[in-house]
Amino acid sequence: MSDLSLAALETALRQDCAYGLLGESHAHRAVREDSLTLIKGRDAIVAAWVGEGRQQVAIDADLGAMIAYQVDGAWHGHRWVWREDGRILREVVVENRGVAQSPPAVHPPLGELNAGRGQYATAEAALLPADFPESVRPLADRLHRAWNGRAFDLYGSDWLPCLIRLIPDAHFQFERAIVLGDNIALLWRVMGHDAGGQRIRLIGSSLFQGDMDQTLLDWAALAVQQQQPLIDYSGG
Repeated sequence: MSDLSLAALETALRQDCAYGLLGESHAHRAVREDSLTLIKGRDAIVAAWVGEGRQQVAIDADLGAMIAYQVDGAWHGHRWVWREDGRILREVVVENRGVAQSPPAVHPPLGELNAGRGQYATAEAALLPADFPESVRPLADRLHRAWNGRAFDLYGSDWLPCLIRLIPDAHFQFERAIVLGDNIALLWRVMGHDAGGQRIRLIGSSLFQGDMDQTLLDWAALAVQQQQPLIDYSGG
């Protein structure tokens, strides 16, 4: 297995194109997910990296299982990983590079999305995973009331009202949190429908460093999903 940190691995892959490191850093059955695609298997992940080419990267924050980085001084990314026996088994990537790099995944009908949303959206406390750090609960509860309860005054941002205008029934769910010193990272998902009835599913990531908040959402993935033909759920 690789002894490289996630930050060192990111740097080696982007700046040195050291794709051979992926043989040690990732499990054979590793998967990588973003807001458009799910890449299955280490070989497919290697192929995706080869397509990136050489890039300059600066690591903005390193929380062990999550890093924040800037590529070519132009766009930002957050990479989250889950490890098994020292190797990366799963990774989730959120980047705001502005141009969709891959086609959207086609999904089968998944049932009613909005069931119970009203009760969830107005609750004071967020629904959190069992392993969610207790120290992050106050922040998650505040964001839940702002994002799901639409109490925008609890969270000053330009992106949130914009997103709600595009996805009026947007429903946010927290997936993971990492705490390191004064740094708190949150991985979350937003689901809903746009004005035309298109189903939207996005992954978001937020890094809180004191009073600073870096929240990333792949707006290009949103645009791609909005342009897709509506899925016929009638079965006819």
